[in-house]
Amino acid sequence: MYLSKCVLNTSRPINTYQLHREIWKLFPDRPDDKRDYLFRVENLGQKAPQQILLQSLSKPVAGHGTLKLMTQPKNVALQIRSGQMLRFMIRANPTKRIKEENKTGNQGRVRVPIIDEEEMSVWLRRQLKGAADIHELMINGQNIMYFRKDTDTGKIVAITYSGLLEVKDEKTLLSIIEKGIGPAKSFGCGMLSVAPA
Repeated sequence: MYLSKCVLNTSRPINTYQLHREIWKLFPDRPDDKRDYLFRVENLGQKAPQQILLQSLSKPVAGHGTLKLMTQPKNVALQIRSGQMLRFMIRANPTKRIKEENKTGNQGRVRVPIIDEEEMSVWLRRQLKGAADIHELMINGQNIMYFRKDTDTGKIVAITYSGLLEVKDEKTLLSIIEKGIGPAKSFGCGMLSVAPA
């Protein structure tokens, strides 16, 4: 797994889905491949150029677009074990499905953001079930991210979590770190960062 820091080399605002497409340019000659990266905007909501932390299975290469690599990609082999305590941080998009009135079947269920802090906590604990137990949890606030994808527009309510977890099953946790958590990964959500406590 590679970790890279990137900077968006433009002062113009860029919508989150467009940023996802700019990141894909760092992996040339793979137009039809599955995206194998996660990212998080580190200074979300600030006016400074956007700084992006990028996690990828493939090594990114310096591009010529609006996104520049700030550092050489670092090849990281996470060494975690059951019982280990880790600090963690994630920006996620916790959602739930609710039934719309007067509609039936799956078409009658819509995804809505979770806005209650207790439900946000339960959501994250459920995502990590079997992989890790959370011992300390801070919910650091919400960021509303607007996006445009083709002709569709929308918004995502991103929540930043941090705290302390205990590894229960290292293989399951490593898989979660590699694949990400929850919806809206294309919009900068879902990347779980861990470090020794």
